[in-house]
Amino acid sequence: MKKTIILAIAALMTVSVSSAYAATNDVTVQSSLTDKKPAKKQKELKEVTFNVHLHCENCMKKVQENISFEKGVKDLHVCLDDQTVSIKYDAAKTTEDKLKAAIEDLGYPVSGKREGGHAHGQAHDNGHDHSHGHN
Repeated sequence: MKKTIILAIAALMTVSVSSAYAATNDVTVQSSLTDKKPAKKQKELKEVTFNVHLHCENCMKKVQENISFEKGVKDLHVCLDDQTVSIKYDAAKTTEDKLKAAIEDLGYPVSGKREGGHAHGQAHDNGHDHSHGHN
């Protein structure tokens, strides 16, 4: 009888030590998984406005339809009156040079950048409307 009690106690001790070890390991695994998750990288959005020689509405439409699908492009404004293409883009996915090349690949020469961004809202003598979808 003493042997049976001693074996039962030994078995219980083994089970409780194993359970404690397993519980400690689970906590370690969970914390190491949460510690190794990469922090979400903040997107660095930049904006560039190119001076682009656009002839007509079809030129504007062609730029809009193609450049908006370039990798990293988040927002795009094409203004025929100002001859500009303003692009907001993710700097981790593309560069100004790549965007300029994409516009030129469509057949439209880029004659430089406009400092200070898109020119909407500036007064012009010709009285044309700049309200094409901007709020």
